[in-house]
Amino acid sequence: MCLNRRINILVCPFGDLNLLTFLFELLDAKFPDKYSVTFISFMEYDKLIYSTINRDQIHISPGTREEWFDSNDLDEVCRFTLGLSRYHGILESNDYFQRVANHYGAQISKIIDSRNIDQVVLFNGRLNLFIACLDKVAERSGIPRLIFEQGLFRPLWITIDGQGVNARNSIKTSEDLHSPEPFEFQQRELYKDLLSLLPIDRDKIPDFKRKMPLFSLMRAYGSSKLRPRRDLFFRNAENEELLEAAVLSHKPKRCRQPLKTLDELRCNNDYQYILCPFQVETDTQIILHSPWISSMSQLVNVMYEVVSRLNVEGFKVKVLFKAHPMSNNAVRVSHPHAALIEDVPMPEVFRVLRPLVVTINSTAGIEAVEAGLPVITLGEAFYNLPNVILGYCDNVNSLQKLLLKFYQGEIECRPEIKLEFIQSLRSKYQVLAYQND
Repeated sequence: MCLNRRINILVCPFGDLNLLTFLFELLDAKFPDKYSVTFISFMEYDKLIYSTINRDQIHISPGTREEWFDSNDLDEVCRFTLGLSRYHGILESNDYFQRVANHYGAQISKIIDSRNIDQVVLFNGRLNLFIACLDKVAERSGIPRLIFEQGLFRPLWITIDGQGVNARNSIKTSEDLHSPEPFEFQQRELYKDLLSLLPIDRDKIPDFKRKMPLFSLMRAYGSSKLRPRRDLFFRNAENEELLEAAVLSHKPKRCRQPLKTLDELRCNNDYQYILCPFQVETDTQIILHSPWISSMSQLVNVMYEVVSRLNVEGFKVKVLFKAHPMSNNAVRVSHPHAALIEDVPMPEVFRVLRPLVVTINSTAGIEAVEAGLPVITLGEAFYNLPNVILGYCDNVNSLQKLLLKFYQGEIECRPEIKLEFIQSLRSKYQVLAYQND
């Protein structure tokens, strides 16, 4: 690379548009001659938003029939979109999504080559078909990536990784965290320069959506809604949530059923509690990283079976379910050894009840580890590490056996290892992004 040439960055801020757009404004101001930043858009919505800011941008729309990915890559980049379409009952052939993915791959590759892109910045890495293609093209082309995601310690922290997020992140063993050596991506100039901008005052982050005329915003929203239902790479849960947040007031639906309060549960000393937090069924954590449980109804039935067995064995255990604040899916809970609890902050639940936590792969599992609670996972999670959690279970029988061992006192908990894990996560891996909530 020529020493005087600017570092060319390709950014797709979709997923946390306000934060990423603002960060790169700050980066330009602090390092005016160091970086050349191009934003890439794939919807009329984000194209319109970029047009309101002084930013070089490229827009991609589907249309050609070029091929770029091999069959393995296609399976990987289309997996989330295909799973989402099946969740919504759209039995579209995978060939359709693969054609669009190939088009995206070919166009992104041309942009990377023509613009001499040095690094790619994006959110999540699998949030929708376009982002999955951008991530995979960069990986296959040997272009370093920085992938943003909401933090493990919310709301002040964020995740920035060079490989992926959640189960795809750079943490493969406990030694990765505890080693004094930084991760490879943390040694890059761009990563260090971005960190020099943080933490920031959340109140100073502009709402770039609001810079658009309302009519244009509504038109872009309508354009997305009028697309064929199969075009879920434009209309996945996150896309729709972002658009509706900009245009319509939106509140998750709740199933009307009795909720147990913490005070009621605390006063009942007859039971030991298992807490099982619900997750968003259309999230990548479920569609991509939950091999044997695909819905919260299925999770409820699994826990019914397990808790019934525990009570038959003489252990008075009740499973408590907690709704996810962003989920529209209302799951009814009706079982003598189960209850749905009130919507209170997770740390308060942990403090009052001190439950064992069974989660698919939620960040609630990290919160539980931090609180010193025993945790069992049912899905792929980067924190499926020895002594950090009790164990990972990939079927009902293994879950029953592990819980029986726990309640029989046959499993030793190592709180000092949990504490070391959490401290290393905060000090080495997570990024303090905000000064205030």
